Amino acid sequence: MAGNKRQKAQVKILGEIEKQLSIKAKKLGIEERFGAVNFEEMKEESARKILDDLNAEKTNLEYELHMKGVLDKDSTIKLEKINMYITKAQRVIEKHEKNIEKLTGKATKARADALQAAKKLAPPPKISISR
Repeated sequence: MAGNKRQKAQVKILGEIEKQLSIKAKKLGIEERFGAVNFEEMKEESARKILDDLNAEKTNLEYELHMKGVLDKDSTIKLEKINMYITKAQRVIEKHEKNIEKLTGKATKARADALQAAKKLAPPPKISISR
């Protein structure tokens, strides 16, 4: 239970930091660098780095097991845990990819809607053909 409360508190603090960073960026005129898409991209990049580290650790552990020639209990437990963490990291990356896709899709849709509204407001161009 305590871990769950701690995790919720950390998520809440990180959300507040993101909000404050967005406000500061807006005041400085660089909000496009600190938008929701960029935050998701940063999170995805961090998750990819963690995944790379986990894969490197797995490779090292497999090499050690191969050199020993014997599967001891501790090593197999470590290998199972690393595989579990790798799976979890891959799911986190997929989640961030989906979030980025949603956010960019919304931005693209909003831009398309704005262009369509501008076309409706602007008078159609007149074409004159003279011979």
